[in-house]
Amino acid sequence: MARTDPRGSLLAAAEDPAADIAEAALWIAVEDLPEVQPGRWLDLLDRLAGELDTSASIHPSAALATLVRERLNLRGVGGGDPRAHYLNLVLARGAGTPLACGVIWMAIGRRAGIAVDGIALPGHFAVRVMERVVDAFSGEPLDDDDLLRIAGRHLGREPERVEPGWLEPASPRRILVRMSRNLRGCYASLESWDLALRAANRCVDLLPDEPAERRDRGLLLWRMGQPQGALRDLTSYLDDAPAEAPDRADVTEVVGRLRAFLN
Repeated sequence: MARTDPRGSLLAAAEDPAADIAEAALWIAVEDLPEVQPGRWLDLLDRLAGELDTSASIHPSAALATLVRERLNLRGVGGGDPRAHYLNLVLARGAGTPLACGVIWMAIGRRAGIAVDGIALPGHFAVRVMERVVDAFSGEPLDDDDLLRIAGRHLGREPERVEPGWLEPASPRRILVRMSRNLRGCYASLESWDLALRAANRCVDLLPDEPAERRDRGLLLWRMGQPQGALRDLTSYLDDAPAEAPDRADVTEVVGRLRAFLN
């Protein structure tokens, strides 16, 4: 893996539906943590895939659950610690967010020739191993009732049905954006502003036509005391967002305050 342009390599991976999701995720780590040696972690995933029990006597999801538990001690943790988001550190420590754990399942399974897709549920991330939806934290299968409870915790109410869109395979772009958003929020909470802004810039680069990413970067710049950049992004958001956007009035108020300050 060349290390000269991690952002360019990240964007190239986002364009490729068949991209190696582990390599793609490692480009985020390379950008934020320059000492990362991606080849080391890709070699580890290759070895783990070679150890996976693919015999017909056990469902692939059970085989994957056993492997990541015994070889990586993989377990779920909250997202407040940046180390829980970077794939190399999750592999090293065995502790990651649902998204990072799911990427590891995908990477190992696919290397072993097993169909493993990411499932971006509301407020959670799971995997589908062949026909079975599984919690990458616990390795336990998730039925429709489980999915509704998970979604309900995030939405504040339990939905009446599992929406088909929840079960569509998450594309590399969608996964990389979600990782970057998580890091943006994590670093903003820690007031690690440079890293929060780097993650926000990744979000904008990954979704250049999505006004909300410019809005979120603008609000971050406002918190960072960079009014010119904040005004530029928030004005762009108001220009491009739908007229009925529920936050339009709030963003318009912030833009007015910024203009008054700069004048």
